[in-house]
Amino acid sequence: MKYQTLKNEKEFLKLAIATGINRFGDSIDALALTWLVYAITGDAMYSAFNFGINYLPTIFLTPFMGAFIEKRNKKRLMALSDFLRSLLVMLLILFYMFQQLNVYIIMFTTFMISILETLRVPSSTPMIASLVPKEKYDIAQSLHTSLSKSLEIVGMGLAGILLNSFGIMITFIIDCLSFIVSGLMIGHIHFHDNSNIQKQSTISLLKEGFHYTQTKQSLIYLCLICCCINAFLVPINAFSSALSVEVYHSGPQMVAYLSMGFSIGSVLGATLYPYISSYMNAKKMIQSLFAGASFFYIMSILISYIPITIIKSLLIATLAILFGIIVVFANMYGQIMVLQKVHSSYLARFSAIMNSFGVSTIPLVSFFMSFLSSLFSIQNIFIFTGIFVMIIGGILLYNSIDEVIDQDEKDNI
Repeated sequence: MKYQTLKNEKEFLKLAIATGINRFGDSIDALALTWLVYAITGDAMYSAFNFGINYLPTIFLTPFMGAFIEKRNKKRLMALSDFLRSLLVMLLILFYMFQQLNVYIIMFTTFMISILETLRVPSSTPMIASLVPKEKYDIAQSLHTSLSKSLEIVGMGLAGILLNSFGIMITFIIDCLSFIVSGLMIGHIHFHDNSNIQKQSTISLLKEGFHYTQTKQSLIYLCLICCCINAFLVPINAFSSALSVEVYHSGPQMVAYLSMGFSIGSVLGATLYPYISSYMNAKKMIQSLFAGASFFYIMSILISYIPITIIKSLLIATLAILFGIIVVFANMYGQIMVLQKVHSSYLARFSAIMNSFGVSTIPLVSFFMSFLSSLFSIQNIFIFTGIFVMIIGGILLYNSIDEVIDQDEKDNI
């Protein structure tokens, strides 16, 4: 099996396991904080506001953090991020114990956690590139992603059980311990940072990063693909409940089928990617992503006309699994292209810039979808989305952005 080729990459395996444990903690506190905000306020508006706060640092601070990280020890920054997150959770526990916890403290904690994530996430890409040989990038990235996704799903399921059975205190204690374990594992990785740019200022490095991106057309297109991947997920995330009630005339179980189906698809996609990567190029990736997204949105409406509930449920879950696989395939392709194409001295900066641009589409598309929902039914919005995605994919292929992404594959850019 291809994954066996990583058995001697012990330092990378430490990183992959630590990242998985970190994502496990992420999924626990994401659910716990959302539940806590609603439990304290009884108002969904605050939950939505807290959700929005979580994205602000990623959009506005990530490019600066990428430049800041580039000239510093990535391992130490990742470990520091984990330990500081555990400290924030400890503070939440103390406030809760002394009955001083309120919605503003929770929002501030959410904001600080998101800032620490902008420090950690861009650091992992150059570490992967340093810990494994170039010919193993696809396998390493697949294992890194599939392990993270798997533990994220476990965390989501466990968080609900913990909150229901043991309460917020035990949930936060387990959350805190996950970040401590992740930080300790990162700290024990033997990693040599070969950066030679310590004398440059963060602003200078940031300008260099944007200039480097602007002069490489293939990297601009990778940013565009990242934006598309995030944008394609917004309608189903925003309207999953409305789809269940208004289109399927069902309850929360249909939302669960969609959510679990997509999660299962994400794990399967990351796990299977090394076995199909040799058949993937930019054109096939764009075709599968845009055709798959278009198929998902149109078919999710057509399935609603099936009269038998059990068949309808099985089909929507299967559709979500397939969509999850396709999205992760595209995401994996983009991540591996970054590792292969981007010069090591720009990896943290470009990863941060791409992540910032990609996430920025989420609130923009969310606002646009909110506007459309006041004018059209969910059925019409999904059908329009499917047709629009198909047209955009055709335009991108017509303009041969796939050839641009692939053209400098052998060059060190």
